[in-house]
Amino acid sequence: MLPARKSAWFERVFAVYNRHLIRRRFESLRVAGLEKMRDWPRDAPLILYANHSSWWDALVIFQLGRVCRLEQFAMMEEKQLREYPLFRRLGAFSVVRESPRAAAQSVEYAAGLLRGTERALWIFPQGETRPSDTRPLKFFNGVAHIIKRAGVAYAAPVALRYEFLDEFKPQAFARVGALQRLNAGEDFQPKTVTQELAETLTAELDQLRADVIRGQLNEYAGIVMPQRKRVVSRSSE
Repeated sequence: MLPARKSAWFERVFAVYNRHLIRRRFESLRVAGLEKMRDWPRDAPLILYANHSSWWDALVIFQLGRVCRLEQFAMMEEKQLREYPLFRRLGAFSVVRESPRAAAQSVEYAAGLLRGTERALWIFPQGETRPSDTRPLKFFNGVAHIIKRAGVAYAAPVALRYEFLDEFKPQAFARVGALQRLNAGEDFQPKTVTQELAETLTAELDQLRADVIRGQLNEYAGIVMPQRKRVVSRSSE
């Protein structure tokens, strides 16, 4: 397993680059429900589970976490992390889902990062990129097993979507769902919890799609917006 090698200095530098990159590639990045990430109770760690439909997802969630000033980590497929090792310095660590032993090691590592802290963990429970409108969502049980080992955590769904609307470049959207406090008691059933999480994220994805189709985007605040062009006035001779 490849552990995270977080670097505060590297995160600050990358944040500037990432914001510039998103602004270049997208018309905007808009999010609804960001206050749920920013103002979550700090008496337990936070797990943010999102759909995975694009290579851009990792950069979008990093930006969301930076805006909310989270001490964030992320679980990432080992083959991708080896291809993009810089993500380790942003808090990413690896998982090999095809190997039960390796997957269990990553789950225990994640639980150790979270246990008794105010940290946040991003995870894509689908384990692979799938179109946003894929139904039903098929989740691995990783989130539930991490909570079981951590003891307690807040969990919130984050729906991601990319759309071409009225502009030349696409727009990126995110919708953060309600926080749920999950305690790993004796009646905690990982498979049941996993199914409930999948249903919760599905509802947020459906709402995000409906909002885009209807043009009801007032609650989606822009956290990365186009730079305004400077107008230089010249006095006539």
